[in-house]
Amino acid sequence: MKKTALLFLLLFTRIPLHAQNDQRLRGLERQISRILEATNTPGCAIAIVEGEKVLYTQGFGYRDYENKVKADANTLFSVGSTTKAFTAALVGQLREKGLLNFEESPSKYVPALKFYNEQLNSGVLIHDLLSMRTGLALHDKAWSGDPVSDRDSLLRRIEYLEPAAPLRTKWNYSNFSYFILGTITEKITGKSWEENVANALFKPLEMHNSTFGVEGLQGKTNVSLGYVSSSNKVEKVAYYDLAAMSPAGGINSNAHDMGNWLLTWLNMGKYKGRQILPEQYVKEAISPQAVMPRGYLPDEEFPGMYSANYGYGWIISDYKGHYRVEHGGSVDGFRTSVTFFPNEKIGIVVLTNQTDYEPALLIRNTLVDKLLEVKKTDWVDLYLKSQEPSQTQTKTLETRTEVKSEATISSQQLKEFVGSYINPGYGKIRIFCEEDSLYTYFRRKKLKVAPASTNQDIFHATTTVHPYRMAMPPLQFKKDKEGRITSLSIQFESELAAIEFIKE
Repeated sequence: MKKTALLFLLLFTRIPLHAQNDQRLRGLERQISRILEATNTPGCAIAIVEGEKVLYTQGFGYRDYENKVKADANTLFSVGSTTKAFTAALVGQLREKGLLNFEESPSKYVPALKFYNEQLNSGVLIHDLLSMRTGLALHDKAWSGDPVSDRDSLLRRIEYLEPAAPLRTKWNYSNFSYFILGTITEKITGKSWEENVANALFKPLEMHNSTFGVEGLQGKTNVSLGYVSSSNKVEKVAYYDLAAMSPAGGINSNAHDMGNWLLTWLNMGKYKGRQILPEQYVKEAISPQAVMPRGYLPDEEFPGMYSANYGYGWIISDYKGHYRVEHGGSVDGFRTSVTFFPNEKIGIVVLTNQTDYEPALLIRNTLVDKLLEVKKTDWVDLYLKSQEPSQTQTKTLETRTEVKSEATISSQQLKEFVGSYINPGYGKIRIFCEEDSLYTYFRRKKLKVAPASTNQDIFHATTTVHPYRMAMPPLQFKKDKEGRITSLSIQFESELAAIEFIKE
């Protein structure tokens, strides 16, 4: 019994103890605790890798805030869109085996795939999906508003999703691109995307605790809950299952496992001497493949931070004169940052259980400054200053805290709006009546639907618990000449016309 206890102690303390001798990491725990406190973040876990070893893994704060259960390096978090690099890696492995080519059409492997227009149908290549240069608009509510678990059903929605730009003229972030890539791997292998990732990546990289989706968290004891912080309050958020969209963001992992993943990238696809990812693919994946239009210019305070390009599931930019490869991940209640510097062979994983992106980035940048031994920035101080609202911002925040309906409508009139509204790309929005009020479900959440003004064609959908916040853009109903409701429209994409849902 004593021998078993000692082995456990050595296994789960050797990495932090090793790091205590690294002068670059002095004060790390204190700095991370300060960030968690400043951002009102319940907990996090981090991994630091260098060369061919995991230098440090540790958890901070709580994975269960209400019951004060501490997070550790084995705690599972949703890693969100950092999943994309896994999906792209599968495609890279298939190319190495000669089973596909990046310059081929995805429809060669997924015949049922149809895009909005002929330019996309005849022109899109697998390379365009990897680098997100198809021109597709984000269209995230087309998969999250009315979720589907069947990938074939989600695939059929793509034909009705209007692009925001012509093919290869503009980079646009696209979860659908990586959904298609995941589907390609399924068609080629005859196995699910989940099986492919588990067998081709998790198993050889000894990522033994990593899982998929909400189902993959069931039965696990060391799992973080998700939270949102508002008005200095920490509120628990229900897990959100990406279902069919999992190839774009459905992995759950911990600091230990994600450290192994980063080691593989730092060593040109090798893990413990075995070539897991093709070396040529790794070089391409972390090289600029498309220019991101929302990049940034150097400024007086940060002259060494600029540009932004996209590789294959990775964002490439300059950080204080160093070549940085990174990607973030976001799922309700969680934010992740995975970053590495290939020239210095240093990598950092930050897993947080907070919806806001700042905590993960503050921790990431603080650690990077220490490890690269560059001029240090007080990122927490900058953050706190950015949170000091001006008088104008204060008034705006006060007016937006709660949404109140300005118009009333009779019970008989309410019934006219009840029904199912269909869009072939976005699925179904069902409006139903309970106790003289209208409701709908959107992103698996019940929302109250009420007229926004004396114009009773425009309605707001708000949360059903106080404060009543807007949970989707306004719904505009359309009537025919006889005054019957025929459709509703919602402005989901700022670059495109409102999406119209026809009443059944």
